[in-house]
Amino acid sequence: MIQATRGAGSRTGDETPAMQALANRSDWPPRVRQLIEGVLNLCSTSLERAIVAALDDTESQLFKLAEQSRSNDAQYRCFETLREVKRGRADVAPRLMLAVEDKLARFDRNGTAPGANTAPVRAGMPARKELALVEARELEESLALQEFAAKTEVRQAPALFLLGHRFGVLAGAPAFDAETLAIGPVGLAEALQHACACLDISADHRVLLFHSFDRSCNTVIGELYDALNLYFVERRILPHLQASAAATRTKNAGANRAGDASEEPAQAEAPAAPPNSTPRRPGAAPTAAGHMPPPGIFTPPGAYPPPGMSMRAVAPDDRDAELFTTLRELLAGRRSALGVADSAPANGYVPSSDDLQSVLGTLQAKPISPMMLGGKLVQRSVGHLKQDLLSHLRQHAPEGQAPYLAAEDSDTIDLVGMLFDYLTKNVRPDGSTQALMTKLQVPLLRVALRDKNFFTRRSHPARQLLNAIAETGTHWLDDSEGPADRALVDKMQVVVDKVSQQFDGNLGLIENMLTDLSQHMHTLARKAEVTERRHVDAAKGREKLAVAREQAQAAITERIAAAKPNKLVRTLLEQAWTDVLALTLLRQGENSETYAKRLRVADQLIAATSARGGEAKPPPELRGEIETALDQVGYHKDDVQAVVKRLFTPGEAQAGEEAVTSTEIAIKLKSKARLGEDGAAPPAAAPRRKKAFPPDSAEAHALERLKTLPFGTWFEFRTNQQGDKVRRKLAWFSTLTGHCLFVNQRGVRVDEKNLEQLARDLTGGQAWIVEPETETLVDRAWKAIMSSLKQLVGRGPDPVPVPA
Repeated sequence: MIQATRGAGSRTGDETPAMQALANRSDWPPRVRQLIEGVLNLCSTSLERAIVAALDDTESQLFKLAEQSRSNDAQYRCFETLREVKRGRADVAPRLMLAVEDKLARFDRNGTAPGANTAPVRAGMPARKELALVEARELEESLALQEFAAKTEVRQAPALFLLGHRFGVLAGAPAFDAETLAIGPVGLAEALQHACACLDISADHRVLLFHSFDRSCNTVIGELYDALNLYFVERRILPHLQASAAATRTKNAGANRAGDASEEPAQAEAPAAPPNSTPRRPGAAPTAAGHMPPPGIFTPPGAYPPPGMSMRAVAPDDRDAELFTTLRELLAGRRSALGVADSAPANGYVPSSDDLQSVLGTLQAKPISPMMLGGKLVQRSVGHLKQDLLSHLRQHAPEGQAPYLAAEDSDTIDLVGMLFDYLTKNVRPDGSTQALMTKLQVPLLRVALRDKNFFTRRSHPARQLLNAIAETGTHWLDDSEGPADRALVDKMQVVVDKVSQQFDGNLGLIENMLTDLSQHMHTLARKAEVTERRHVDAAKGREKLAVAREQAQAAITERIAAAKPNKLVRTLLEQAWTDVLALTLLRQGENSETYAKRLRVADQLIAATSARGGEAKPPPELRGEIETALDQVGYHKDDVQAVVKRLFTPGEAQAGEEAVTSTEIAIKLKSKARLGEDGAAPPAAAPRRKKAFPPDSAEAHALERLKTLPFGTWFEFRTNQQGDKVRRKLAWFSTLTGHCLFVNQRGVRVDEKNLEQLARDLTGGQAWIVEPETETLVDRAWKAIMSSLKQLVGRGPDPVPVPA
């Protein structure tokens, strides 16, 4: 995780380690050096243009912010940043290219520059350093870089895949993934951080600059990666490599690259690498051979599962082929048990496959209207669709012959109807997912009638699309707290509408729509991961602050109890000085000289104002220490001066025209927001006073189980007496304070409570742990349908083929 620049506003340009230059790599073969120099030249042209545009955009935004500012202080900060950007902008682009050159000079080596304190940008990856007090604005700096890297990796995945393989050829090593590629999104984010470190600006304005660079790079970086791939093709570095061959190339990366050795003169001279080694940064998890492209972006349909579908879910099973036959046998048994005739009438008309497809095509073009059932409007079922199909077939039947579906076609429609019935029962009746799935009934029915692989192949694109719509709608739309993601709603609507309006039997359309939706969900998942990490880091920071504040309060309470300082000093110590001590504990620690010094300040204030025979003024040397400390915890200069004047020069404080009494100052101190508290975040949770549950009670057992749950466990909570439920994810909890953080599917904080209350909710039937599913929703539907049919025909729980 790229760490935010500590102490926003500190200039770090003189503290960075020396950059590595390409000229220093004398160990490279001439051809490799020539190729890398060409890459640097291409990067220089594009990235310099992007950073100049970003600086221009930042200046424009700062000027607008200054005009719109409601306070003189905020306006002053904007103009100060404007002056600093104008002063230092000439250094930013050269520093950016120095950092890029350093990345390229080290592209075949593990690790980063010596002394560098950055780590790969990985959404959700914990920071390496122990977390200190990190406020939201400070944290945004690192998150902005993570967001840039994550979005760029998703947008440019095909180009990055190709570049990873080609740089692997130059290094004589397996392919680089997007995270370890020298000029990949992570590398560029780190270079940007280094380039902007020379600007003495605040954290929020630095984030503004990072976002401007993200926008300016939106098209530039795609053009750059395309130009780099073309540059390598022209120089015969894997000239025939195609992104569509990702799965095959990744699976056989070592063999393919060995086969290319004779074609690539660069590879023969490139530095050797250990067999099966993958270039990676320290601390990064090793990957498989090469970079595995994200699912749904350019992999062949079925090679990788859509979001929410595990590889196990699409893995073939030897018994899958038996499913359709077994289901038909069970349907026949059900008809026999119910006394339904299973033979065609003598004069019946059995339509051909083409007739069925033609009539279904007609029904597909018609708008879908809700139906009235039991006095309520309901979505059309496949059963109703079957009746409409038979009604239209009468127009094609010879005179005097009633249409009759072939046994296999009739069973197919019935089974697809059971599948949709199961899926609709698992979504909200008033949600948008039901309407979306209703639109897919006719297209998927046409697929199932023509291609029985819909039942027997787990990776069938139509089956995956249905599962993706059902699961995405259930977890991201219908179960989401607050308003649904409008962009996701629109994307799902576009996907479903295209399939329902344009499908004519060509599975390529369904494959394309599945890929489109998968890519969109991949981006959303990355954003959710970054958002969740931000809330977790903030919760950890608040917890550390709470622990430090409690320790500071204990130290002040102990000192005040032994004396009786005046009201002003008492309020100062219990409010502002407690925050000063808490901040010192976080930054320097309990055993630091600074903490001891500030405790002595408290002792001297108490001694001076509790002296017998009347109050005495504190020692003058304390004045500077008090002013500095109060400024560090966010007190305004006027308020600080009012406090120190009252303490050290009470006569001068009372003589002014706008004299403020000690009582008024004390009231101001009490009304000031405490350190780390703001309107956007809940107050820090103090370490809990454990209230033990009775031994062997249900609550005690539930509490022990909760402590063993991994972060990321999903829960369901009852929200009202009608039994409505909502899903929330346990993103983090603390065994010290018992504080729990819950987020929704989008990573947004939705609830916070303690472990004891959660244990009571579990035992009281107000919350449930959601066990992780190993099967997709469609797989579970087939399993339930199989079980239901077996019960109807009385076959009992004997072994059945694994649902597919």
